[in-house]
Amino acid sequence: MAPEGGPRNAFFDQGSRSWTDVLPRTEHVDLFRNADYGATDLGIIEDFGPALRMYTTMIFTDSRGAGLYWGKRRIAIYNEGFAVMADKLHPYLMGRAFEDVFGPQMWDSMRHVFNHAESSGQTVDVDNILLFPVRRGIPEESYFVGQFIPLRGDSGEIEGFYNTVNETTNTVLQDRRRRVLENITALPSRSVEETLALAIEALKENPNDVPMALLYSCVDPNSETNLDLQLRGSIGIPNDHRCAPKIAKLDSDQGGLIPCFRQARESGKPVVLSEADGSLQRTNGMFEGVSWCGFGEPCRDVVILPLTSSGSLIGFYVQGHNPRRLFDDISELAITSTARQIEAKWMSTLTAEQATKREAALERRATESENRFRQTALHAPLGMVQVTMDEQIKFANEQFYEITGYDRTRSDVAHYWDCIHPDEVERTQRVLLEIYTTGERYTHELRLRRTWKPPGEDAEEQPAWILSTNIPVFENGELKLIMSYVLEISELKWAESVQSRNAAAALQAKKQQEEFIDVTSHEMRNPLTAMMQLADGITTSLPTSESTSIDEYRAAIQDNVDAAHTILACAHHQRRVIDDVLILSRLESDMLSITPVPQRPSRTVDDILKMYSGEVAMNGTSMEPIRDPSIDDLNIDYVLLDTSRLAQVLINLLSNAIKFTAQRPVREITVSYGASRWPPRVTTSFGDIDWAKSNGSPHSTALPPLAKGEEQLYIWFCVQDTGAGMTAEEMKRLFKRFSQASSRTHIDYGGCGIGLYICRQLAEKQGGQVGVASRKGKGSAFGFYIETRRAEAINGVLTPSLARLSIGHGDLGLPVPSDVSEMAVFSKVVDEGVPSQTVPASPISAKNGHSPAPQHILLCEDNIVNQRILAKQLRSKGCTVTVANHGQEALEILEKSDWRCDKPAADTSSIDVVLLDWEMPIMNGLQCCQKIREFETSGEANRRLPVIAITANVRQAQIEEAMAAGMDTVVPKPFTVTELLDSIENLAKRRASTGSAV
Repeated sequence: MAPEGGPRNAFFDQGSRSWTDVLPRTEHVDLFRNADYGATDLGIIEDFGPALRMYTTMIFTDSRGAGLYWGKRRIAIYNEGFAVMADKLHPYLMGRAFEDVFGPQMWDSMRHVFNHAESSGQTVDVDNILLFPVRRGIPEESYFVGQFIPLRGDSGEIEGFYNTVNETTNTVLQDRRRRVLENITALPSRSVEETLALAIEALKENPNDVPMALLYSCVDPNSETNLDLQLRGSIGIPNDHRCAPKIAKLDSDQGGLIPCFRQARESGKPVVLSEADGSLQRTNGMFEGVSWCGFGEPCRDVVILPLTSSGSLIGFYVQGHNPRRLFDDISELAITSTARQIEAKWMSTLTAEQATKREAALERRATESENRFRQTALHAPLGMVQVTMDEQIKFANEQFYEITGYDRTRSDVAHYWDCIHPDEVERTQRVLLEIYTTGERYTHELRLRRTWKPPGEDAEEQPAWILSTNIPVFENGELKLIMSYVLEISELKWAESVQSRNAAAALQAKKQQEEFIDVTSHEMRNPLTAMMQLADGITTSLPTSESTSIDEYRAAIQDNVDAAHTILACAHHQRRVIDDVLILSRLESDMLSITPVPQRPSRTVDDILKMYSGEVAMNGTSMEPIRDPSIDDLNIDYVLLDTSRLAQVLINLLSNAIKFTAQRPVREITVSYGASRWPPRVTTSFGDIDWAKSNGSPHSTALPPLAKGEEQLYIWFCVQDTGAGMTAEEMKRLFKRFSQASSRTHIDYGGCGIGLYICRQLAEKQGGQVGVASRKGKGSAFGFYIETRRAEAINGVLTPSLARLSIGHGDLGLPVPSDVSEMAVFSKVVDEGVPSQTVPASPISAKNGHSPAPQHILLCEDNIVNQRILAKQLRSKGCTVTVANHGQEALEILEKSDWRCDKPAADTSSIDVVLLDWEMPIMNGLQCCQKIREFETSGEANRRLPVIAITANVRQAQIEEAMAAGMDTVVPKPFTVTELLDSIENLAKRRASTGSAV
C-alpha cells in the first residue's frame, strides 16, 4: 500500500495491466505484454495474481537467461537472455505451454524434472542434460545446465518454476572429441597396419560424432602414378559394401568413393558430400545399407580428407557427420583434427628417413597461427616445448612430459637438468650455448635419467634415449625462444647396440673360424708332409747296386712296409679331421639324422673299449668299464640307441682321455654308465658333472612317443681320467665351436677345437646334455646322457660293427684306428716328425686272423685305379678276383658261372661273393643287384649269391635303398682290404647261421 497522503501504487490492482509499467521498455517486454494469455489457464495479463506478477518482474530484471513456467500447462514467460537459448522457438514460445512448443519428445525428457521439483519442493539442478530442441530445421543434439526452482503461488502451493539455463553443447562436444584425439595419441607404437586398426577402434568410442568412417592407405606411397589403395578399417560399413572397395586403383577406378578421393588429392582439401548442396544425393544411393552408428540415422554430410606425409599422399580418411548437428566450420575443423591426428600417429610409424621429413613438416607448421599450432601440438606424437630466453616454458604438450619425465608443476626449465642423465648434462649445456650463440638449428641424441625396458623377459632396464631437435625462433631478427622437438629413440638405440654386438660376435666368429682353419691346416699338413716324405723315400728305396744282398733287399722291403703303415696312420688322422669338419657342417645345417635301434648299453661300451685295448696297453694306461647299479635297479637290457652317434661321442671323449693322460705318471681311465628316470645327476671324483646349458629340445624327436604307462628313461655315460685337469675358467670355454680349454691345448695336444662341440650337438639332438667336472692337476671327467626307451631285441638283426660307423646324411664314417701300431706310429710322427726307422708292424693277415682261404670274388668297379688296387690287394690275400667295369658286364660274367649253369663244365668259374660299386655307367650297382635277385627269385639261378655294396653313398637313406635293392651289406668308402675281408667273413658267418653257404 502507498503511504498515507502519497500516490497510490497500482501494482497489485486486479483488472489492470498497469503493473507492467515497472518492466523495462523493450521490444521483448512488448512481446510479453502482447501475448495471448487469455487463451491459457493463466488468464489475461490484467488478472495475473500477485505472486505471478512478482515472479514475472523478477524474470525481466534477471541479468541471466531465465524463464518462468506457470500453471498446470507450464506456460512460458522468459527474458531476452532465455530467448537466445530458445533460438528458433522464440518468439513462439512466449505465452505458450512447454509441451506444445517443445514437442512430446522434449516433454518426455523434462517431465520428471518438473515432477521431482514439485514433489520435493527443492530446486532441481540439471547438469549437461541431453535435449533435442528443433533448431535450424532438425532436432539438434544439445546439452544444458541450469536450475528448476519451484515457486509457490497465491494459494501457497507450488504453481510454477523459475528456470535459469545455460547451454553447454559446445563444451560437451569438444570434450568427447578431445578424448578421441587423446586416445589416438596414446596408441602404442606398432606396425602401420596395427596402428591404423587401433585408430579405428579409438574412433568407435565416439559413435555420435563418428556414425561411419573409412580409412584407406596407399600401398606404394612412393609411386607417383596409379596408386593402389587398400581399405585398412571402417565403421558402420558392411563387408563388401559398394562404397568401400577393399582394393582399388586411385587413378583409374570409378567404384565407391574413388572419384572423390581423386578430387581430394588434387585439391589437397576436404571434399564434403552434403544434402544441403545436393552432392550427397548425386552419389546415387552410395550409402544405402550402411549401419549408421550413434543415433542410427543416415548422415547428412560426409567428409573425405587426404592424408599426407612430407607432401606425399599416404591415404584417405572418410567420416560421416553427426546427423543431429548441422555441419559448419567447427564440425569440419573437428573432423580435420581427427584426420590430422591419425596422420600424425601414422607418421610416427614410418622409417627414419620419413621421420626427418615429418620433422621438416612440423617446422613449417610452426609458422602457422598460434591456435592452429596448439591444436596440432597438443596431440602430436612428438614431444614439443617452447622455452623463452628467460628459461620459462611457454608451451609444452603432453608428450614432452611423458617422454622426458619432466615435472608438470614446474614452469621453468631448471628441472630439465634433473631429467637428463648426468653424463649428458655438460654436453647438452654446450649444445644450448651453441644454439644461443650461432642461432642455428641443432639435432642430437641424449640419455635420460628415467629407464626403459627392452623387449624380452630377461632384459634389464637401461637409460631411455631421445632425439632432440632444437630450433631457434626469431622475431624481427631477434631470438625470441627455442622450439624443441623430442622423439623417444630408446628402441632404436637398443637395436643399434644389438646390431653392434652381433657385428662384434660375427667378427669374433670369423676370427675363430680363421684360427680353426689355421689349426686344421696344421693338423692336415703335418701328416701330409710325413706322407710325402715317406712316399718319396719308397720311390728311391730300390737298391741299384748289382752287389746288393738278399738281406739288404729284405731290409728295404721292411722299411717300405713300415713307411706304408705310417702313411696309413697319417691318412687315418687326416680322415678324422675331414670327418669332423663334415659332421660340423651337417650339424649346423640340421641335416644329421638320429636312427635309434634296440641295443644293450653294455655292448656298446665293451665294443668301444676293445678298439682301444691295444693302444692303452702300449701306453701303459689302465682302462676300466664301471657298470652303475642303476642299470640293474631299473632292469635295463635292450634300449633304443643310435649306436653310431653314441659311439662318436664316447670315442671322442676316450680319445681325449688317452691323449691327455699319455704323459702323466698315473694313467687311469674309467668309463661309467648308468640309467635314470629323469635327467641324471652324475657324481665323479672331481664333483658332480656340470651340464652345459642346452640349446636344443629337452626330448629326442627320433624316439617314439611315450606309450600309456611307459616311464621316461635316460642312459648316462662318464669318461674319467687322471690327466692334467682344468681350472674353472678353462672349463667355461669347453663345448663351444672352435674352442679349446686354453691356447696351450693345441700346442701340447693338437686338435681343431670342434670335437667337444660335436659331442655337445650329438647329445642334445638325442634329448640329452654334455658336461664336465675337473680339478687342476688331478684329472677330468666328461659325461653325457641321452633320452631313450625300453626295447625288445630283434632276432636275426646283427648289431652294426663299431669299427666303421656310418653317420648318415652324407658324412663319412667316423674313423677308428684298426691298427694300434698305426696310432703309435702317427703319434710319433706328430711329436717328432718323420721317423728314420718306423715301428715294425705284423702282416695284416696275421693280425686279423685271416686265413688265406681261396674265395672267388667278382669285383665290379668302374674306376680303373681303384679296381686295380683293390684287386691286387685281394689277390695278395689269396683270393681269386674277376673284374667287371659295370653292372651289365658283371651279369655277363655271372651268366657263364656255376651260379647260372645247370651242368657246369670243368672250366666254369664259381663266384663266391660279388662286390658292386653303386655309381657306374651302363648299369649301376643297384640295378645289377636287382637283376641278380630277380634271377634267383624266378628260379633261374642255382643259389643265392652274396652281394656287398662298396660305395661312397652312405647316408642312412642311401644304405636303406641299397639294402632294399637286395644288397646283403654295405661297406662305405674309404676302407681297407682288411675291413672288407672282415665284412665278407661276417656275412659268411651270418649266412652259415641261417643255413646258407657263401
